[in-house]
Amino acid sequence: MKFRNWLTFLVLALLTVPLLAACGPKKVDVALTTYKITPDTTSANSGEITFHIHNDATDLTHEFVVFKTDIPEDQLPLNDEGVVDEETAGITLIDEAEDIEPGASTDLTVTLDPGNYVLVCNTDSDELHYQHGMHIAFTVN
Repeated sequence: MKFRNWLTFLVLALLTVPLLAACGPKKVDVALTTYKITPDTTSANSGEITFHIHNDATDLTHEFVVFKTDIPEDQLPLNDEGVVDEETAGITLIDEAEDIEPGASTDLTVTLDPGNYVLVCNTDSDELHYQHGMHIAFTVN
């Protein structure tokens, strides 16, 4: 009878481990280059997500901003300075990593509910990065 209990425990453990791994934090690698954001995926399951951000540009400092919105990625409202208006109706600022120097990496961990998001570089120094195309849609299931 002990062998049967041990076998049952082993089977349950083997079935549970993959489920626990799937529920853990998700990691999304993101490359920032001159006027482009390239994540290794454009969707993830809801929950805690860590964006591992690397600035691959050799010439520009970037930032990485996560907005929740149903507005198309290339139509976010701009303020008078020409950057995305982070306080306007229709978008919710989730979090951001600022001043990512060329060659530097940083992590940004956020908890995201299901919905539509936009990942943006909203830097206004040097050039208006959002207006140059530094944005991409991201979906959370």
